[in-house]
Amino acid sequence: MEWLCIDFLNSDWRDWRGSGRSENRLEKEEWVADFLQQWNLQAPLPVEPKMGARLLNLRECMRRMTECTVRGEAVAPEDLEAFNQVLALAPFYPRLQHDEGGYRLEEVTPVNGWELVMSRIARSFVDLLVHEEASRIKICDNPDCQWIFFDESRNRVRRWCDDKMCGNIMKVRRFRERQKEKEKG
Repeated sequence: MEWLCIDFLNSDWRDWRGSGRSENRLEKEEWVADFLQQWNLQAPLPVEPKMGARLLNLRECMRRMTECTVRGEAVAPEDLEAFNQVLALAPFYPRLQHDEGGYRLEEVTPVNGWELVMSRIARSFVDLLVHEEASRIKICDNPDCQWIFFDESRNRVRRWCDDKMCGNIMKVRRFRERQKEKEKG
């Protein structure tokens, strides 16, 4: 299951292999263009510096909220207020449509561009928090990665964003640490 909000949160990329390298993918025009296309969103590129700062603030706010959720703690009131301000950027209203398939309801907003994108990201985060089990929202146990993911496993015990990458590297690190301990002892 893919989530717009998780994709956005993970735009703060860190090298899971431990090199210490990281990159803010919100500053990479190619990444932002791919992100917009993948999620069928439209906004002007390149991202203006002021809007880039707003996007970064939203990501940081959502990251803090995610960390609180994962730890089972209450979200800071100032983060909740800042997040709700983003939700309010693009008010939606229902509109009835009719076509060959019959009637359908769609949500419409007069807002477009980055305000709409930010609002859609925030709405995706709301849907994740409200309509899914919060215990399924996880942060990768690899301290070099910290990727946010939705645990779809049956027993909800996934610890890594990817067993083949972070899972393997963490198992190797633990094995090597045990070997060092045996050599010392």
